[in-house]
Amino acid sequence: MPLDSGLCLSGTSEMALAGFFENYMLEENELPLKVAAVSRCFRAETSGLTEEKGIYRVHQFTKVEMFSICSATQSEHMIECFKNLQLELFKKLGLKLRLLDMPPNELGASAYQKYDIEAWMPGRATWGEISSCSNCTDYQAKRLNIRYRTREGDIKYTHTVNGTAAAIPRLLIGLLETHQVDSNIIQVPEVVAKYMETDIISKAKFIPEIKLIKHLKNDM
Repeated sequence: MPLDSGLCLSGTSEMALAGFFENYMLEENELPLKVAAVSRCFRAETSGLTEEKGIYRVHQFTKVEMFSICSATQSEHMIECFKNLQLELFKKLGLKLRLLDMPPNELGASAYQKYDIEAWMPGRATWGEISSCSNCTDYQAKRLNIRYRTREGDIKYTHTVNGTAAAIPRLLIGLLETHQVDSNIIQVPEVVAKYMETDIISKAKFIPEIKLIKHLKNDM
């Protein structure tokens, strides 16, 4: 990619979803707006930790992102909705989960509140983050000039809330390690099996029987 192209690799579709609403003026009765996107995400982050090797921390991956534009009185409710939806999705996959309400020193510049969801990964014998959701209040909206008109006619900046519905590599780690029956078989969760049309994944190889037959050719 040329340096002067004006393009860059996006770390999450949250930026594109937020940017889509730049300079919007909305009516309060239109809120909340809820959108989602699936995208390829690119990250520069790396780690030298043994437990984060493999596909746990990678430079590019596919992610489904949820995003909401809401009023100042709706954002606290919206982050709870996102968090509950994430927990519901992951519980249906049979994952053992724990929810973390992150302290202020763990928040990014834009986040007012953030939940992390971790899954137990038996193969690593550790908890690993598979999702998060954040209430950014009006931090992003002020920079993007996203506003709404209240029922009383006042103009205010909206609030924004985001959450990860699925980050594929880490979700795969949790699924495979949780549902591994033995060294050759993975039990597919019921909610996924109907789409895969199988409830078992096996790496067992079928080696066909080989018969060596000699044919005599008499050219004499």
